[in-house]
Amino acid sequence: MENFLASSTDEKESEVWNNFLNLLENRLPAFVKTWISSLEPTSGLMEMSENGIYLIKSSQSFGIQVLQQKYLQKVEEALEEATHLKRGVRFILDETVSKKKKASKQTKEEKEHIVTAKKMENLAQMHSFCGLNLKYTFENFVEGENSKFAYKIAKTISETPGQKYNPLFISGTVGVGKTHLMHAIGHKILRNFPNLKVRYTKAEEFGNKLIEALNTCKNTSDLNEKMKKFREMHRSVDVLLIDDIQWIDGKNRTEEEIFNTFDALYHAGKQIVFASDRPLCAFEKIPDRLRSRFEWGIEANIQVPDFETRVEIVKRHAVSSNFPISNEVAEFLAKEYCDNVRELEGAYNKASARASIEGVELDVENTKEFLNFSQRKKKITVENILDICARYFSIDKEEILSSARAKEVVNARKYAIYLAKETIGMSYSELAKKFHKNHTTIMYQYDKLKKAILVNKAMKIVTDELFEMISRAK
Repeated sequence: MENFLASSTDEKESEVWNNFLNLLENRLPAFVKTWISSLEPTSGLMEMSENGIYLIKSSQSFGIQVLQQKYLQKVEEALEEATHLKRGVRFILDETVSKKKKASKQTKEEKEHIVTAKKMENLAQMHSFCGLNLKYTFENFVEGENSKFAYKIAKTISETPGQKYNPLFISGTVGVGKTHLMHAIGHKILRNFPNLKVRYTKAEEFGNKLIEALNTCKNTSDLNEKMKKFREMHRSVDVLLIDDIQWIDGKNRTEEEIFNTFDALYHAGKQIVFASDRPLCAFEKIPDRLRSRFEWGIEANIQVPDFETRVEIVKRHAVSSNFPISNEVAEFLAKEYCDNVRELEGAYNKASARASIEGVELDVENTKEFLNFSQRKKKITVENILDICARYFSIDKEEILSSARAKEVVNARKYAIYLAKETIGMSYSELAKKFHKNHTTIMYQYDKLKKAILVNKAMKIVTDELFEMISRAK
């Protein structure tokens, strides 16, 4: 009889608790649902405590903070409605809650996901030397028209490393997914061929390690030993992924080492993948013999993603960040951040973090507020910039938009492109249309000047003076 009563009480408590959770889900913003699911009652849900305070456990410390500070009254009202007892509510942190819930409520899909995650974790530990980032996989890469060709080539390579499309040269402007695809290739190869050795590195890291090996030698014997270790690090692998390969352009010693590393791997049937923020045709100082090696395989260019793809990218990023957003917010961000996926995801991160801290649901209006759009928008126009550059370089404005190659015109044109991008946020596509150039040329000229003003004082002075003229023109 006692067992029956205990069982009935437990069922009643469970029913009341589930009713309480349902009330919360209906009355609180959608983004709070993740924290609601982590809540768990303490004993005696239907009993009145002496101090009139009921304790609720949660494994989410940040969720506790938001619920306690922003929604405590609604929580207390829901508990009173569910239990018919008027009490205050306090939350306590209990990290064992989520573990117990997962153990008791795992679906088949969740269990398979956990098994996969453990395999990936083990894989990462087994191949920790390779330098891959676990968050960049084919599964979370958003394939669009801008990246379809590169995506398919990358998938093929991951299934048949060293057999087709070797080397692969991925090109595209900053933040379009080149690095993501490189890491995805590495992860897929490790899953398909766990015995293969994969190494990911940046060209600058490669060059710096080479310089370190050359400059820290005490004698010839020491030099030979360090160079042997350096070369073994990059030539004893089955798959070599080198990012930002444009860094080596004009760096003779590094180019020589890349050339020899390439030959050693290529003739051994190993897979090589390069990524660059400019197309191969835009390399100015690279030796012909190395350029020809790059051209042995295939070049796959990734363009700036279109609007629909950007919407999907930011929505998927939001889901993986456990802070989903509405279609309206996703479309707003995709429209405003149209050239660089990193900037797009960074804008989401900043806006969602502010929304979480302030305990509000993210909509278009507070997204604008959190991202300071009132200050971000500039009143200056591209016509103003053309006028200023024409006046500064003492030429006619029409010449800047022409195909003229005079030194003063070329200078005015490159600064106008840079200023239009920096001050009013024109996209590469918009710039290409305005200046009657192709997308790649605009991208290259902008990136080249942006890097040049960091090291060239004269160019930095010109840029600052033009910015000052723009500021006064507002």
